[in-house]
Amino acid sequence: MASPLYYKITASAPGRPKGVLCVVASSTVSKVRKVYPINGIVDPDWRFWDKKAGRFLSGTDTGRQNNPVIEEMCERCDLLLNTPGISTPDDFISALNNCAKPKEQSLGDFIQSVIEEMRTGGNNKRPSKSYQPYINLLHKLEREGEIMHVPISEINNSHFIRFSKFILSLSYEDGKGNYLNIMKLFKQIHKKAYDRELNDNALRFKYSDEAPMKEESEKRDILSLAQYNKFKKMDLKAIPHSGPNSDFYMELYRDFCIFLYETKCRPVDVLKAHKDNIIEHNGRKYFRYIAEKKKNYRSKDKFVASPLSPDALKIISKYKNKSSQGYIFPFSMNEYKWDFSDAKSWNRWNNRKSRALEMINQWLKKVSKIIKVDFEMTIYTFRHSAFTHACMKDGANYMKIALDGGTSIDMLQKYYVTNMI
Repeated sequence: MASPLYYKITASAPGRPKGVLCVVASSTVSKVRKVYPINGIVDPDWRFWDKKAGRFLSGTDTGRQNNPVIEEMCERCDLLLNTPGISTPDDFISALNNCAKPKEQSLGDFIQSVIEEMRTGGNNKRPSKSYQPYINLLHKLEREGEIMHVPISEINNSHFIRFSKFILSLSYEDGKGNYLNIMKLFKQIHKKAYDRELNDNALRFKYSDEAPMKEESEKRDILSLAQYNKFKKMDLKAIPHSGPNSDFYMELYRDFCIFLYETKCRPVDVLKAHKDNIIEHNGRKYFRYIAEKKKNYRSKDKFVASPLSPDALKIISKYKNKSSQGYIFPFSMNEYKWDFSDAKSWNRWNNRKSRALEMINQWLKKVSKIIKVDFEMTIYTFRHSAFTHACMKDGANYMKIALDGGTSIDMLQKYYVTNMI
């Protein structure tokens, strides 16, 4: 005989504000419903909530972050349904309260709590965007896969050393080139735990002594002009793909890389490219923007103005009016009106930005094999190649090249001119 007691996970529980995830225990006998709020849900994006499944859609950032919390709660609830003596919603919720012993935070849990505090303005402080670097640290710990699950009270010097070795095992683009900043963030998180009396261990490891030599990063993988032209003309159908929209996105990804090459921009600046950034001066059109990477260091009246080539103008015309918000490239994330002054909105945009660029990089791995490049291409390959090709031309004006691409002559000489030697 089926039990009259049952439960469901819902974001619209009776007597609770909408958007608070809860367990609702019900009975087919008494029709009574009791509510138990689920703790540990971080930054839920309700657009991805599947009401029927009681989960966030898999593959989304909010799903990866919160579905394990929901599944753990469901395991506890399933166990209680089969426990003798629990026959009413009151019994069920009372048992949940009794078994809800606070679990010690892991390092990953602690970092997420710090991010949430800074993002929402916890502890009577104003919201701050300073949490953004900690998201990068959390992503690196997720890739390492073990240290983030260690209880925060147990984090010690050996974990610090192990994390250092992991970062150094990555490629420059994946994190090795940012070694000092990432290790500094790890130590800052440990200090926050120490200040809150959650950890008494000292991190004595001199991580700066292990920093990779800068010379290792000076030579960068670039495409030859012939390889770049092959990329522009390649048959997209030759690339393994599936899905109803794959043809559209493969063409979009290629146009994105071509536009980046033609403007010498950083990927994030191309992703944010808007029709309002296109200006005309002395009969020529330019892509005028404040570089995302330099935004905090530039006064607001100093822009990068990259001249638009015929290829770049064709791409702008091709996607004209395809984005409802006026962006050049009609990625799905560009269908939203983002408020970059709001920390929560910025965080959601940043997660989607990272996902979009990751998808292009995954596609470029396939392309590398098709056009027979002896390294794995990334989006940055096109920026590196554009600078190198520009510097190779007779009578190249390094000052103009640097200004067009939002960089400096020192950077050109250090990273791009070396590719010509």
